[in-house]
Amino acid sequence: MHGCTLSVDLIRTARNAVEKVARNAASGGPAVHAMLLASQLFEALKLELRATPRHQAAKIGLLAAAIDQCRRTARPNMRPALVEAELRATLALLESGASIRLVANGGMPGPSASRPRLRVIEGGLSVRG
Repeated sequence: MHGCTLSVDLIRTARNAVEKVARNAASGGPAVHAMLLASQLFEALKLELRATPRHQAAKIGLLAAAIDQCRRTARPNMRPALVEAELRATLALLESGASIRLVANGGMPGPSASRPRLRVIEGGLSVRG
């Protein structure tokens, strides 16, 4: 899952969540506060997923994996440091998946984006024997 186009706002939201949760953990803040901060990223990821066209399978897979990673912050008895670790993993996943280009405000990639390639899948009904 590399080279997906994610909005700069989504990456910024993830970074801000990590920074705020790290400050909360460093100051000995409550886990509930860290989990509320994590929920903001979780909701942003869900919104991005809903807005993503179904033909962008790589982006959908990346967002689904990030949502799953972020969901781990909602486990019972989470310490702020663990919430921070899970959010850092979510951010790393997003940044590695969006390695080619980030687009401001969720816009479309520029003309340099390659066109999707169609491939024939062998097997199933296409095989006559």
